[in-house]
Amino acid sequence: MSIWEKSILLILLRRRLEAERIMDWQTLHKRDRGWFLSQNDRDPWAVMRIWLTQWGDEHRATTGLFVYGLGVLALLTGFFLVAGLVEYLTFERINLLWFMLIAILLPFCWWLVALFFSSAQVPFPLRTLFEHRLPQGAMPSTLRPLFKLTLVALGQQFSLLFSLGMVLAFLLYLLVTDLAFGWSSTLDISAALIHEITHAISWPWQQLWPAAVPSVELVEQTHYYRATPVTTDQPELFGQWWRFLLMSLIVYVLLPRLITSALYRYRLVQIQKCVLSSDALISGLWQRFTTELIDHEAQPVEQRVHSSGAPTTERTAKSYTQVLSWGVWPDEIIEPLHQRWRTDLATNHWSPVDSIKSAESTLSELNTLPDEPLLLLCKGWEPPTGELEDFCNELSELRTHLFIWPVPLNGMSDERRRLLTESWQAFVTQLPERFHLIFNPLSEEVSDE
Repeated sequence: MSIWEKSILLILLRRRLEAERIMDWQTLHKRDRGWFLSQNDRDPWAVMRIWLTQWGDEHRATTGLFVYGLGVLALLTGFFLVAGLVEYLTFERINLLWFMLIAILLPFCWWLVALFFSSAQVPFPLRTLFEHRLPQGAMPSTLRPLFKLTLVALGQQFSLLFSLGMVLAFLLYLLVTDLAFGWSSTLDISAALIHEITHAISWPWQQLWPAAVPSVELVEQTHYYRATPVTTDQPELFGQWWRFLLMSLIVYVLLPRLITSALYRYRLVQIQKCVLSSDALISGLWQRFTTELIDHEAQPVEQRVHSSGAPTTERTAKSYTQVLSWGVWPDEIIEPLHQRWRTDLATNHWSPVDSIKSAESTLSELNTLPDEPLLLLCKGWEPPTGELEDFCNELSELRTHLFIWPVPLNGMSDERRRLLTESWQAFVTQLPERFHLIFNPLSEEVSDE
């Protein structure tokens, strides 16, 4: 799968998962886990592409032929550009100034302009050029950086193929024809000025290939006038410009595009990996694929609950100056809570715990903070895990008052909510006594002042 197909796959996958957000997580878990076990391939990209084809998006996720076609077109465009410049006067002198303007200066300026607009500091006209052509809601705001970088990297690849076509055409004509280059201008331009310009242009390869640096004699002897026939004591001088022109094409046209194309391609691969692992919906899909089903929650839950009754439950009416969020959350759920505790309740420490590394750094940071009541936010639409229990045991050594709130997901069925409630109650009974369990609907918590 090419990197371009991966970008489109992530965009289509995110759009599909957005449409499934209203469905119960347990229902989705059973559906996707059973499907995943029937697959032979375990590569995340291949699995998610096959999963997406179930919903009729297979033709959209296949862009290889389209990209290859545009690449061939870019290669041929560069080839025919140089061919046109050379064939314009095949048996006459090819004007050096005209060739450098069209084949070297303009492509180099084009590369600089593209690099300027693709930088992070300059607004990229993404919506004007591309987004207005997409269906409504096809581009989530969270994936706009991925979409932008994909377009920039794709443009750099086409530009690289364009410059490669130019170099190939120039080498081919050097091999099969006898090219005669000279310089001429209606303006009164001296040979000394042309020599200074070409000498400055050839500075990058002066030590590498001295023969590709034009000499004063070469510049003077190849100066011609349109009405003057091609006569000179040294006709071979008209063919010696090829070294200079070839190095100019390589250094100022091909090499810059090769560097930027590799750079943007590398950045695109990195952002694709980041989206695959950190996006709440996409990583949640992979979690449903790889997490074992828990179909027997109701029976063992009742056996694990102590006879003394359910654990203590409280409301989040008090202010928690220290708040942690466990796992990767959808932005629509975690952001309102984040804003509420940041503004209304003046929380002075908020930290997400979404990996082993972040868990270790959070524990180290809490060790330096005062012992104040701490709230741990968990995804209440999922059952507790062993990793969470280990983290809670480590938290109990740092704080005296600890509160766990399994944040519910709106739209869950009453039966599913009851099973999860019992599961979390049983989970808290296994933790140290300093832990307190909180159960409140999400709508009440967000709106409660």
